[in-house]
Amino acid sequence: MGAVLYPLAAAILVGVTGAISTYIAYLSTVTMNAYRLAALLAVFLVTGVLTSMLTAEDPQWWQENLSALGMSSGVSGVAFNLTLIVAGVVVTTLAGYSTRTLESTAKTAPARRRVRHLEGGIVLIGILLACVGLFPVDEQFWLHTAAASGMVVVFGTLIVRMRSLVPSIPATFNLLGLVFLAVIAFAVLMYFPFGYYNLTAVELIAASLVFAWLIVLIRNLAAVDADQLAVSAPARPVFQRTDTAAQTAAPGTDRTAADS
Repeated sequence: MGAVLYPLAAAILVGVTGAISTYIAYLSTVTMNAYRLAALLAVFLVTGVLTSMLTAEDPQWWQENLSALGMSSGVSGVAFNLTLIVAGVVVTTLAGYSTRTLESTAKTAPARRRVRHLEGGIVLIGILLACVGLFPVDEQFWLHTAAASGMVVVFGTLIVRMRSLVPSIPATFNLLGLVFLAVIAFAVLMYFPFGYYNLTAVELIAASLVFAWLIVLIRNLAAVDADQLAVSAPARPVFQRTDTAAQTAAPGTDRTAADS
């Protein structure tokens, strides 16, 4: 290469880069909300899975299943499993954050119970997602399969019950969830009886739709929370201007009239 690296210049570059990165991370953290965190989760998932695909040691991994990416002990396996674990933790955290205002504004016990059921479903999806990464398919096949299948089951249950759990959520979102569920069912039907797709394609379709629905759900819950806060916020008092001169002059006038 022939490049000369001077210690002082290198230290300054590293220090400036670290300071700028820290400042950007600080600004991002201070202004973080459910909208941005949901978008960041989507970017993180796509980046992690693509990294695992591109660094896979076996170029024919797609002939087995999507979970084959996590069987390697190299960069591909670590990237795949770590992505799922971190994403599961983020989803679990978002569950309480995205439903906090919705629960605080619930006026009846059944309404609060429905919010807790929704929060519990999202938490369960996050836990199962993390378990998919914690238990590689080649080491813990049954635990891995149970976690992946359970995540789809919870996903379907939330879609079916969404109208009753959050009545204020847009009807278009409920319709979107039903469409997603129908597409997953169609993909499974085309794989098992007919063999039109392989298992990797079915898993990619199901995982993409589950994560897409989950991210849209979090964003919709944040919007519902904002509406609930706007409705429940007390009206600000309106202060009328008073004539100070009139208030100060009135006592003097009264005293003058009284003296006369």
